[in-house]
Amino acid sequence: MLIEADPKQYYHFFSKDPHPFVSKGFIELNGRKVDKVLYLTEDSNKPGLGLVAGVRDGWLLSPFSAPFGGFHFRKEVMYISEIEEFLKALKIFVAEKKYLGVKITLPPDIYHLTINSKLVKAFFKEGYKDEVLDLTNWVELQDFQDRFSQKNSKEYYKQAVRNNLEFTKTTDGADQYEIYNLIVENRKKFGRPIYMSYQDIQDTAKLWPVDYFKVTSNEHNILAGAIIYHSSPKIAFALFWGDNDEGRQLRAMDYLTFHLWTHYRDLDYRYMDLGISTEDGQPNEGLLRFKESHEAVSSLKYRFYWKPV
Repeated sequence: MLIEADPKQYYHFFSKDPHPFVSKGFIELNGRKVDKVLYLTEDSNKPGLGLVAGVRDGWLLSPFSAPFGGFHFRKEVMYISEIEEFLKALKIFVAEKKYLGVKITLPPDIYHLTINSKLVKAFFKEGYKDEVLDLTNWVELQDFQDRFSQKNSKEYYKQAVRNNLEFTKTTDGADQYEIYNLIVENRKKFGRPIYMSYQDIQDTAKLWPVDYFKVTSNEHNILAGAIIYHSSPKIAFALFWGDNDEGRQLRAMDYLTFHLWTHYRDLDYRYMDLGISTEDGQPNEGLLRFKESHEAVSSLKYRFYWKPV
């Protein structure tokens, strides 16, 4: 059976976070966005799995304010039967507490491929439904050899170089705010909502470093920008990026991606997590093509749900 642990007890059991969006600090920062936060573990002195979920509108949600959520675990090398038993117990917990159901979004495979594979198998076996199949992307940075492999991307980058663009990491507050607003306008133009305010990002920067980058013209106008989380030891998370109309004509995004890949590769990061290229499971073909033509790998990201009959 599952029990509700207090946060101190829960994080004593699970002292290592599989990814930053289930960490104690992140959960505490965003806990105000739900009615209640539950820390669920097996009734054991050494539980193998744990789940942090927020309660909103009668549902248990993981995540409740993040790109993905999922489980804590003591080790990836665990029997799949242990995972199945946890998921069975979770259904009993949901039904007994009279919640409407539970929804869980797993992280991309780069965070923990082995446990993800067993979780997906167990979810299906235990009767959970795949609510949405998202496409997510990442770049294997150590494979990037200072050139794009796609012909068009090579040419667009050469055009950007001829346009005398400049790539800079900035710590200036005014620049950072301008970059955020540029990205907001970019996403609005392409029908992609943004769910974080500038203040939300500043608050998150108290948990881990947040980098802001800009691409500028000869006239020092900001043409494109990116906001990147240093949230995992070997994975840089591309929170937001985008360009404006002037930047699009000058190939600012091609210039931006080239220098982001080299910047984080040279810092010895293994992956750049580019997030999903779907909205509620529907592919954004232009965005997906852009990422894939700039060295990104595509993979599935799963969202499961279960609700009592």
